[in-house]
Amino acid sequence: MLQAQVIAAYEGLLEQSRRMLTCAQNADWDGIFALKSQGLIDAASLRRAESQAELDEAGQLRKLELITEIIALDNQVSGFLQARQHHLGELLQVGRQKNDLNNAYRVTGAQVISIGNRLYQ
Repeated sequence: MLQAQVIAAYEGLLEQSRRMLTCAQNADWDGIFALKSQGLIDAASLRRAESQAELDEAGQLRKLELITEIIALDNQVSGFLQARQHHLGELLQVGRQKNDLNNAYRVTGAQVISIGNRLYQ
């Protein structure tokens, strides 16, 4: 892979990171995971191909700039994902509490008949 191709591949990963951030901002969780999956595949392919190319100083600097930007975007996306995870955890807790309350106050049919029989004796 030539230097220009390596840089173009990193630029593609950067664009993918930007799309992931947009998805996160719009709460498009499926979109994030689809892009993340594709990005992991693209990154693995890039690492293999990159071993065949040598970058000059300008190429190395550009690669560093791109990776820095990708990491910054990834951190922003992670922030959205952590907030979403926290929200889902809260929802699960509320669901558990509701189930616990329902179980605590649940009256079975046998209990209703038993109480009814006592009232009418």
